[in-house]
Amino acid sequence: FIRNHHHYCGAENQMNEKCQINHSQRVGKIANLVIFLGILGIILSILALTVSHGLAQRGYGFSYIVLGLFMMGLGYGIRYRCAYSLYAAVALFTVLSGSFLFRFLVCHTAYVSLRLALCTWVSFRLFQSLPSMRALILTNTFPERNNRFMRYFLRRNVNDNPR
Repeated sequence: FIRNHHHYCGAENQMNEKCQINHSQRVGKIANLVIFLGILGIILSILALTVSHGLAQRGYGFSYIVLGLFMMGLGYGIRYRCAYSLYAAVALFTVLSGSFLFRFLVCHTAYVSLRLALCTWVSFRLFQSLPSMRALILTNTFPERNNRFMRYFLRRNVNDNPR
């Protein structure tokens, strides 16, 4: 009986570890997504200020550089387990979704509907990760920092240069 009890507890611990891994992966992926969207906003804004007048007409510019930097800061805050950064990111993307919803109601363009869909999806994913962030804080664990794209390139680079 004791042997089976230890086996059962071992399986339960593995299950708890698996849940923690899922929580850390979920929050880590959300952090990477917010950081990526911040970087993308900065790149598009720099292009709008220097080369592309089409991007400038769509609203990219200096204000989106500031917004992109803010998004990156929130993403890194989420990555380092700051719940306030996650709450701020939820609020930011919800406000952006509302803004794009208003713009969509005024002028029905595919570009605005795409931005509305993206911001709404990101808001939903951020909202979904709130319980995971709470679980990470309670268990004193950090979000996963691995990025599958970086892992792919690093693995590919190692395979290209065998020693």
